[in-house]
Order: sequence, then C-alpha cells, then structure tokens
Amino acid sequence: MIKPLRRRHLQIWIALAVLLPSGIIGGWLVVPQSARDHLLQPPGSKVLPLLIKTIDKINYTANLRSSADTISLQLEWINKNPVTSPSALIYMLHDSEREIEQADIVGRIDSRGAYYFPLKNDAKDKRMQLVLYDIIHHKIIDHIQF
Repeated sequence: MIKPLRRRHLQIWIALAVLLPSGIIGGWLVVPQSARDHLLQPPGSKVLPLLIKTIDKINYTANLRSSADTISLQLEWINKNPVTSPSALIYMLHDSEREIEQADIVGRIDSRGAYYFPLKNDAKDKRMQLVLYDIIHHKIIDHIQF
C-alpha cells in the first residue's frame, strides 16, 4: 500500500470507530417502549349499586346494573378470557329491530377485564337484546337477551 492509501485507510477506521458505537447507541435510544397491557378507552364510571340481571357464559359475564333511584342503567361486561376477535363490538337491539345497522352501539371490548357501559334511559322499559358482533368479518359472535 502506498502512503496516501494508508492515510485514507487510517481515516476510515477512525471514522468507523467513532460512528459505529454512536450509531448503535443512537439506535438503542430510539427504540420505542414496549406496549403495556392496558385498555385504550378512558376509565369508566363507577359501578352502579343494584344488580338487575346476570348472564354468565364460558368466556364472559354480562351484568345489567341500575342506580338506586333506577334512573340510569349500566352494562357491566367482564371478560374471563381475551376475545378471539380484535374488533368485537356490543350492539343493543330492541324488540322491533332485526338488523345490526339499526341497532345502537354500546361499546367495544378487547382484552380481559371489566367494562362498564352506560345504557339509554329508554332501554329499561323494554326487552333488549345485546349482540356481540365482529365488525371486520361481519358476523354475529353471540346474543344475550335481557
């Protein structure tokens, strides 16, 4: 090797000795934190005191709750196992409704835990049916009759 090549070779190795560790450290610093197992929805309201009706199934428990003055209703949904569909929505059908497009959306469920959804005030006077619906595959997963 001639002298200019040796000098260039030394400069490249010095640059690599500085840039390689700084690149590794910089890459390590920009790696995002691992995702925590938490709900994406805001924390719900407190649990209403009166339990009106309970439906217990293998994967979940659905409780219909009411306030002490019976003005407001609440659906308490407790997942025992994670839902197999990542896009599970709960819809509320009234007696006259047959289609999901006409139903009221109650909320979305995803992982284990308890979910609390307020229900409309007119729902307490009528029979209602809750439908667990997979929005991506457009299929009904389960029905619950209150």
